[in-house]
Amino acid sequence: MTGRAAAADAWIRYRRTARQDGLVPALTLLCETDGGPPRGPGGHMVVPAGVAGADAGDVVTTLTVEDGTVVVLRSRAEPPGGSTPWAAWALGVTCLRFGLSERLLDAVLAHLGGRTVGDAKLLHQQMVKGGVAEAVIEQLEIETMLAGATPGDLDGGTLAGLNAQITGTDRMLLRLLGAVSFLVDGPGQVARVSELIADVHFGSAGTGEYGGAA
Repeated sequence: MTGRAAAADAWIRYRRTARQDGLVPALTLLCETDGGPPRGPGGHMVVPAGVAGADAGDVVTTLTVEDGTVVVLRSRAEPPGGSTPWAAWALGVTCLRFGLSERLLDAVLAHLGGRTVGDAKLLHQQMVKGGVAEAVIEQLEIETMLAGATPGDLDGGTLAGLNAQITGTDRMLLRLLGAVSFLVDGPGQVARVSELIADVHFGSAGTGEYGGAA
């Protein structure tokens, strides 16, 4: 494996851990790598309860997800930012969120595959198939952009756009889950925390307004 390939693989691990193990293990891995999490422009952080940096500010809210607990912190200290370089953190967050989006797709396929309408699987209904296909296409576009990326390869605006695309894809998938998406211990809660992470570090996920360092 070349040096660049090895470096890119280091970022794939966040995506892989998020998809296989969930939000808390992946976010813990990211927070404990390269100096800990920086704060967003508003002074906020979203971190697993108990990890390094979880006592770095006032707790705004505590959120329970399927595999643990995360806390939203706000620090009064200035300037915002931690010891982790922004380019490394921004790419890590994006890879992690993409892995969570893939995990959400897995959950949607499992859910739909186990439900029927009459004698047919719900997953085989034309509108449902179309919704799944649209989400898969979005994920393939994101995967293409992230393939082989290392910190600094994608500028802040591009990463903000990818995070907005991940958020949009997750919202498509949540609609396919229906009422299941509202369960506190289900994939919908993880998707909402993922979106919150994007809002903290990249501004509005809906508009792609970039909130990070240049």
